[in-house]
Amino acid sequence: MDVENLLDKFWFRLVIVLAASVYITELGSVDALTTRLRTLDFYKEYVATVLISLSVVELVNFVNNRLEKKVTWHGHVLYRLLLQVLFGLFLPLVLVFIMAAIYFYSYDVDIMRTDYLYYGFPFVVVLILMLNVIFIMTPYCLLGIQFLKGNHAPVPVAQISEEIVEDLNTELRIKVQDGISVLFLRPDQIAATYIIDGRVIIRSKEEKEFLTDLTMDELEKEYLKNDTFFRLNRQLITSRTSCRAYKPLEYGKIEVELLMPIPVNAVVSQLKAKAFKEWINN
Repeated sequence: MDVENLLDKFWFRLVIVLAASVYITELGSVDALTTRLRTLDFYKEYVATVLISLSVVELVNFVNNRLEKKVTWHGHVLYRLLLQVLFGLFLPLVLVFIMAAIYFYSYDVDIMRTDYLYYGFPFVVVLILMLNVIFIMTPYCLLGIQFLKGNHAPVPVAQISEEIVEDLNTELRIKVQDGISVLFLRPDQIAATYIIDGRVIIRSKEEKEFLTDLTMDELEKEYLKNDTFFRLNRQLITSRTSCRAYKPLEYGKIEVELLMPIPVNAVVSQLKAKAFKEWINN
């Protein structure tokens, strides 16, 4: 059985929020929980806490999923970190403050005249920071667990329908990994493939990055044919449709401008410059 990321399930996130909201509601209370359960104020505070907490969790989950599709960590660490902080931390904090202010206002209390900013809000900052870390790290942790299970236990066999098997047989597909999911891409879906930190990354035309176990040599010889793809250098193979322009450099080299940002250099050596020009102009 594959390792499942329960954080992708809304019901699981809801259960966590319901349980955590009891603790948050009771934070700083001088009365016992058994006593508070018999008061109406407890349920008012609890419902408000659940709504605020669930809104924050869903916002962080949405932001993280969107960023994972648009700006991955591979090759864009600083830019992704900046976006994660802005939209995964600051934006939820603003949402929490606004919702808390509305809650206090419903009781005719000015939030700025309370100790919320001194005691409650720093606690919220820590919680949202931890929430971001959990959403980011969980897929990688599950992938590691799956890898270890694969080394010490029989690899599970997934049943594939006959229609999919026929489709895979009639058209070449490249096996790639997105988190813990295994996908099969057609060569015409690929914009480029490159090496980062020893890992081979495949970039789709939708600008999403995938990991593959294939080497660059295997991709070049068996999957990415010369009529559509060209290996610019040891680290980069690009498709013809990804090339915007090229310009000569010193010593007969060529610099290729691509349609999307690639975290490796796109320079063709002098030895391959003539072959590249013939390929791109064909």
